[in-house]
Amino acid sequence: MLVYGIIGSPKKNGNVDLLVSEVLRGASSRGAQTNKIYLNDLQIKPCQSCGVDPSPKYCLLDDDMKVVFNALESSDAIVLGSPVYFDTVSAQTKLMIDRSNCLMPYIERPGGNSDFKRRIRKQKKGVFIAVAGTDQEFNTIQTTIRGFFNWANIELKETILYPHDDTELGGVRNDKKAMKHAFDVGVQVLMRNNETNSQFRNEVKA
Repeated sequence: MLVYGIIGSPKKNGNVDLLVSEVLRGASSRGAQTNKIYLNDLQIKPCQSCGVDPSPKYCLLDDDMKVVFNALESSDAIVLGSPVYFDTVSAQTKLMIDRSNCLMPYIERPGGNSDFKRRIRKQKKGVFIAVAGTDQEFNTIQTTIRGFFNWANIELKETILYPHDDTELGGVRNDKKAMKHAFDVGVQVLMRNNETNSQFRNEVKA
């Protein structure tokens, strides 16, 4: 099983990075091959709203977004993490999401009908991790992620929400309950082969 972690935080070894890594570690403990992508290290241009079907490519722009497209195409599971910035995902994460528009373009079909065409046929399991201050909300960011997961053919299996009130980089490492939960998600959710229909959602509070 191939599992990709996509980190949308600019802070390596921060809470988002550590929680994604724990999910990957849990999956790895059961034999999964894991890889991590730091979106902040990639050169991704903003979507230009071209209005042109880029087939057979996923996008007309040629940049590091191809790294993400490869992960979405080849993986069996995706673990995506983002901090909450202004009630939604980070800029790095939003760039990736916007550039995924043509994963399911709106096309004209014979007979004059039009609808969306899913280009990534392989469905993947998905875990979403969001980190925010204790005075922030998680509702809006989850709406954005549900849309992206649908477009990328990722079935959302678990959502980990981590609110915190400390300023220490990677302070979640001191929260044994949160770290264990993330590890268990990697083992019990991503590696549970007979689980196909249920969607899980857990809120982890410091």
